[in-house]
Amino acid sequence: MNEYIGIIQKTPLFKGMSREEVQNAVEYLNGRIMDFKKGMYIMRRSEKVKTIGLIIKGTVRIEKEDYYGNRSIIADVNEGDIFGEVYACLDNAALGVNVFAAKDSKILMLDMGNVDWEKGAAQEFYVRLIHNLISILAFKAYSLNRKIEHITKRSTREKLLSFFSEQAITAQSPSFDISFNRQELADYLCVDRSAMSLELSKMSKDGIIVYNKNHFKLLKPSYD
Repeated sequence: MNEYIGIIQKTPLFKGMSREEVQNAVEYLNGRIMDFKKGMYIMRRSEKVKTIGLIIKGTVRIEKEDYYGNRSIIADVNEGDIFGEVYACLDNAALGVNVFAAKDSKILMLDMGNVDWEKGAAQEFYVRLIHNLISILAFKAYSLNRKIEHITKRSTREKLLSFFSEQAITAQSPSFDISFNRQELADYLCVDRSAMSLELSKMSKDGIIVYNKNHFKLLKPSYD
């Protein structure tokens, strides 16, 4: 564990903590490092979890699947980020999503189930940890609202342009790469893959975008 403390200290969950505080917090939360191969499930829908995962290396994907097996990508979680925090902080709530390793991943698992927060309040790290956790939850709520903005657009073109516009703003450039392949992008935007691929081709012909695999360049907005 000690070899990863420096990395863990730089993550948003432990922001502002000294190395000693990080070590104490990880120990207090029964922290343990676990390795997951690409495709392995970390958490499954309907499980009741009291664990927060912090990604030291790799990428984790969170998906929702309906009764008929239709997938919807909720989010990709990357190095330094956490997952499972909402359910870990709720009492007796069953997981509503599947969580699996999108790449070979090394994850710090933090147990929230047996924590006595009243006693924890006496620990030096407590206030900072809670502050950081609230900040992370707030940012994720913001990100979810952004996704809702994308998927509530009326047409596939509007959904794509909404998503691409956000990516361009984040990259501070009209050129950017996305982490999704075509099927994953369709799942994220809740559209049919074939219809989306056809729309991408039309947008290219209309001079709105140019793209090659996962690299895109936004030329001009159009909702025609």
